[in-house]
Amino acid sequence: MRYLTKSRYKLGLECPNKLFYTKKKEYADTKVEDPFLEALASGGFQVEELAKLHYPGGILIEDRKSDGSYDYEEKIAATNELLKRENVVIFEAAFRYNNLFIRVDILEKKGNNINLIEVKAKSFDSSDCEYEFIGKRGGLSGGWKYYLFDVAFQKYVIEKSYEDFTVTPFLMLADKHKTTTIDGLNQLFRVTKQADNRTGVECKLEKLDYPAEQSVLTKVDVSVPLQGIESGQHRILEEYDFETSIQVLSDTYENDRYFGYPLKFPVCKQCEFKTEEETAHLKSGFQECFSKQMGWTDVQFKKPNAFEIWDFRSWKSLEEQGKLLLEELDESDFGNLNAKPGSMSRVERQLIQREKSIANDPIPYLLKEELKAALDSWQYPLNFIDFETSTAPLPFFAGQKPYEQVAFQFSHHIFHEDGRVEHARQYINVNAGEFPNFEFLRALKASLGKNEGSIFMFSNHENTVLNQVMVQLLESQEADKNDLIAFAQSITRPTGNSSRTWNGDRAMIDLCKVIKDYYYNPFTKGSNSIKKVLPAVFESSAYIQKKYTKPIGEIGLNSLNFDAGKVWLNIAGENVQDPYKTLPSLFEEWDDDFELVSEMEDISDGGAAMTAYGKLQYTDMSEAERNEIKDALLRYCELDTLAMVMIYEHLREVVDN
Repeated sequence: MRYLTKSRYKLGLECPNKLFYTKKKEYADTKVEDPFLEALASGGFQVEELAKLHYPGGILIEDRKSDGSYDYEEKIAATNELLKRENVVIFEAAFRYNNLFIRVDILEKKGNNINLIEVKAKSFDSSDCEYEFIGKRGGLSGGWKYYLFDVAFQKYVIEKSYEDFTVTPFLMLADKHKTTTIDGLNQLFRVTKQADNRTGVECKLEKLDYPAEQSVLTKVDVSVPLQGIESGQHRILEEYDFETSIQVLSDTYENDRYFGYPLKFPVCKQCEFKTEEETAHLKSGFQECFSKQMGWTDVQFKKPNAFEIWDFRSWKSLEEQGKLLLEELDESDFGNLNAKPGSMSRVERQLIQREKSIANDPIPYLLKEELKAALDSWQYPLNFIDFETSTAPLPFFAGQKPYEQVAFQFSHHIFHEDGRVEHARQYINVNAGEFPNFEFLRALKASLGKNEGSIFMFSNHENTVLNQVMVQLLESQEADKNDLIAFAQSITRPTGNSSRTWNGDRAMIDLCKVIKDYYYNPFTKGSNSIKKVLPAVFESSAYIQKKYTKPIGEIGLNSLNFDAGKVWLNIAGENVQDPYKTLPSLFEEWDDDFELVSEMEDISDGGAAMTAYGKLQYTDMSEAERNEIKDALLRYCELDTLAMVMIYEHLREVVDN
């Protein structure tokens, strides 16, 4: 029997067509599901283990047999036997109704009353939760919708299996209003990789004597939002109420049939069943959908389409008109031009992208005079910095809250007025259990304090991190906290949720915003990620090609992590190699195709570094392996700041020519 589990039900809610493609080896799947990598980055397994400590005496129904096999009926039989008890707590209780199958994180039975507790590493603030699950307009909050449908699905299966049970649904979440009294809480749950690539957690904390003070988890009753789901008031698949959605998805999956659900823009853009260069030998579910529903042939798939357009917003109109190819769109499809004097507006930039894509024009577009004015306003020497950070659901120290920012690494490149490029300094602290933020800030202050030049970040991440570190400093007992806060304020601007105001006289300049305002490169295909902008610059810049095809020692570029023979730009025929792909994997298990799908607060281009940091924090390894990962992190971060230098050099090139 093909069981519709809660994860497959969620997949079907995303798009019923996905149920036909999932777990079929002949179809490409860009979402590599690796529980070990996800555990390292998200902390979800550790949160589950902490949650279990809230229920001493709970009985675990083992996930698999010793040989790695999985027996559905065995799990159900074990659960049924335990449920004969008047009172019992079960971890991973199993229920089946027809072809629906679920495992419950924590199930607490008291007579015929069942507390269904779903544990998530996602954060929650118990001090400000009036509109957490249901918004002011009465709809489910977007960030919680799939989690709540997950719990509703579990409740449905239990109630169908045991009609006499009264089920109360809960989410157990990392509460950002709570602190822990346990030092090194996150080090007490060690992640291990077991047979068959399964993930385990070794818990070094035997019990919680005072859960209310020691744990940062809160159990939240979600009965009210689930009532709206069960009544059909809240829907994800608008055509179906809750029970009907279960019935149609379970029938679709059990019979292994293609659903034919209408294409949804821009949801289809995120479809994981796409082929890429390395999976070209596999089938593409994405292409099959568009072939069946829009009649696309290979010709259409090769043409530029609206999915490539940066920050496009008129999706409903395109969906209604049944058009997606850029050649089918006119200016009215993009909305109001909203011209911005002195920079490109969002729609202006989109129309430039459309025009160049249709014409297959690779020449970058720029507002030359405006860009030159911006570049000329900067003060030498120019400082380029990049941070690597992590947010862990379980705190490092007593007194800390979940998801406090951890800044464990930076790189700093300097571009001098005479054109010299210097890798000035780097910092990294990956020692298990050490909270690095204040030492990190002291090192950054020492490095940036050596000159008065302009400072650059790429996107707003560094500004956000320093704002959060300042809050931590205010609550700390650090002797130099006032000096550190004054330095941090001098190079930042307040974030939107800051209760304090200041105006940093050296506030970091966002190089990504400079790109968005004044420069568009067709090779980026609309992406503004530094990992797309740099390869695009390599393709477009004669100056960069001439300079960086030489060994760094020959061009006078010092490096703190590479030898003098390192060449950053390799060209074979017409192919320019992406420099990020020349770096080795961060660690042995790392898969470049891995895409984190979890309850993380923020994960983006820093996902690889965050996962590597998690491995260093939560797994046991030799000193040699630790140093190897540390060295790899240093190389990645160095490239990020050198990439900013190269982008600046290219911008200087285009305004001076």
